[in-house]
Amino acid sequence: MGNSNGKNRTHPVADHEPDYAYKDYGYDYEYDQRNDYDSGWHPDKTYGEAYFHEHNNDSPLTKRRSCTDVLCLILFLVFLGGWGAVAFLGIQGGDISKVIYPTDSQGNICGKGEMTDRQALLMFDLTQCLNPAVLVTGCLTTHVCVNKCPDENYSPLGEAKLGTNQQQIKERMKPFCKPVSDEQFKQDVETLVQKEICPPWYLKSSEVLGRCFPVSMKAEDNDSNEEVVVKRVDTGGDHDITKGEIEGSLYRLGAFLNIRQFGERIFMDLKETYWMIGLALIGACILSFVWIVLMRFLASFMVWVSILTVFLGIGGLLGYSGYRLYFVWLSTDPETHKNIFQLNWTPEIVDDFLKQRDTWMAFTIILGIIFLVIVLLFLFLRQRIMIAIALIEQGSKAVGQMFSSLFFPIIPFLLQLVVVGWFLVVALYLASWGEQEYRVAFKNDRDCSQFEGCSQTVNGSDAVPYQSNDTCTPEEFKPCIDSCPEAMCQFVKYTKNKDYSWMQFVNVFGLYWGVFFFSAFGEIVLAGVFSQWYWTFNKKTDLPDCSLGTAMWNATVFHLGTIAFGSLLIAIIRMIRTMLEYVERKCKRFNNDLTKCLIWCCKCCLWCLEKFMRFINRNAYIMCAVKSTNFCKSAKEAFNLLMRNLVRVVVLDSVVDFLLFLGKLVIVLLTGVASYMTFSGQIPEIKDDIPSLNYFFTPIVFIVIGSYFIASAFFGVYNMAVDTLFLCFLEDLERNDGSVEKPYYMSKSLKKILGKMEKSVNESRHRSP
Repeated sequence: MGNSNGKNRTHPVADHEPDYAYKDYGYDYEYDQRNDYDSGWHPDKTYGEAYFHEHNNDSPLTKRRSCTDVLCLILFLVFLGGWGAVAFLGIQGGDISKVIYPTDSQGNICGKGEMTDRQALLMFDLTQCLNPAVLVTGCLTTHVCVNKCPDENYSPLGEAKLGTNQQQIKERMKPFCKPVSDEQFKQDVETLVQKEICPPWYLKSSEVLGRCFPVSMKAEDNDSNEEVVVKRVDTGGDHDITKGEIEGSLYRLGAFLNIRQFGERIFMDLKETYWMIGLALIGACILSFVWIVLMRFLASFMVWVSILTVFLGIGGLLGYSGYRLYFVWLSTDPETHKNIFQLNWTPEIVDDFLKQRDTWMAFTIILGIIFLVIVLLFLFLRQRIMIAIALIEQGSKAVGQMFSSLFFPIIPFLLQLVVVGWFLVVALYLASWGEQEYRVAFKNDRDCSQFEGCSQTVNGSDAVPYQSNDTCTPEEFKPCIDSCPEAMCQFVKYTKNKDYSWMQFVNVFGLYWGVFFFSAFGEIVLAGVFSQWYWTFNKKTDLPDCSLGTAMWNATVFHLGTIAFGSLLIAIIRMIRTMLEYVERKCKRFNNDLTKCLIWCCKCCLWCLEKFMRFINRNAYIMCAVKSTNFCKSAKEAFNLLMRNLVRVVVLDSVVDFLLFLGKLVIVLLTGVASYMTFSGQIPEIKDDIPSLNYFFTPIVFIVIGSYFIASAFFGVYNMAVDTLFLCFLEDLERNDGSVEKPYYMSKSLKKILGKMEKSVNESRHRSP
């Protein structure tokens, strides 16, 4: 559409016809790329009408706004009501303490109800956890809620057999027995142990996630795993308890018990350095703020500093990796020749990983590729980088004059935290909404079928003996326990409510929609702020006093429906991606290559679709903030405008995002290097003040991750500023021609950018055959 008869112009005709070598290319629009507003000339290409049809010079900012996408807002409110109903049902039927606190063999929740003063869970005989069936039936030993975990190794049964005073034994073991009446506790120690009211022995333990686990009993260099910890005579069983058995039981009880030490060390490191991490993150905030302020005055210089810093940083890491690879390659240590699959998952796995030759080879190759890509980008995109820097300078002026916009992202971030917190609470209540499930277990594979009371009636038929792993209830199973002490009706888990699946689906979808809703709210408010700046003719004197307040009012009162519409689309795509990942996990057991390929293709397509929709949404929000149009119309106008200026979009959009990403990367690198120098003891002045850590990289990782999110929050304002100014800039080009009657709203610097862009485009066309 932008090619016929050379009439559809967004700018005045050039003063002279350019002397291009190929006169036939673009002759219809007088060799002026600006007249071809699709910036990708070929016949029969139409992307809506250009804004040169607007004959007045008023800004497109709508003075009188109207509510947009009201139906979507109603749908969002209805969904919130449904989400609230799901939460109400979950809170009514669930008990969050079931998830947070452990449960004893009778289904009592430790730390709640009658067990208020007994917060920890103790297992009588941990060796019963050696059976792999522990994953199904649970650990086949008595679980008791206790006030605190044992702080010594002790065998009440062994002491009783040695003739120790019964009262003294009872006083020491009573804190670790079931809560029974004083009359029951008058029985002798052997009887209390036989009836599983008290443990036959216990070991010094520490509390992890509300459960008592014996402290690490790994043998020293001169010790043996066969060393006896509890003698057979003290256990009431038929064999001695060795260190190896205890370690095996701990391993069977959960794979996380090896990770436990690693987790505990990480936690201790965080406990020692939390205030230093906080100071570092405050420093990252200050650094990001100073960087943004400096960009207001030295935008070009700061961008080049970012580029140089990233270049030197990646180059330095590449040099260091090559240096380490050289010495590891020459090492004769057999540990260096292992591959990652030969490593044991221990608390020292990171140190073992960094000793490997393959590790440093991989680091060197990856960093080398990244370094080469960055060098090539700088070489081939230098002209576009110059143009992008000029646009960033304009964005810095807008941010500088609308300084309050820098602090606005805190509001949507806090609202997103509220959504995430609500989701977690509802998820926990739904997970705890179920009945207690008990299953039959027999110690030492004892056959109790011949005992009276150890049978059940199924569907009115004859009595059938209980089998291992049958469901049971403590009340009905008690006669069997009385006649056969080896029989147990063991609490296993809480069964999920029949409505759990769809309720959790609603909860997850609510998380996505809520988080994306407030993210979109932040975008449309910032778009309103920066579009107000652009479409103000005299930016020094005519800017309103409270643009941010006005933009928030407009978004809240008029455009929540549009926000709900856009965020709903992203939430639906993300939910489909989540369901696809669930299907992928279910299909892994079949190991079908064709299925894997199809799933990966679907995941790739959905990822691309989400990225595209985010791009469309962002520009639709800008149009909505400017013109107060509904989502579909805003998205259509924004898309057509961008397609009519496709070359300009290609020239600037990705390059600007890349340069701003480099700014974020610089802040992360600076805080990361500073924290590394601090915690690795490279600064002698403060070396003695740094606490001794298990892993010095623990605070560094948290600081780097936190710094990235902080920098992203600050630079996100810049991203929105540049995107808004760019879209307004494109409309300004089509709406006005720079004449006295229809002057541009853009500044002189933006006009220079236009000249650079046209020069870049024309040069590329002139070079093409």
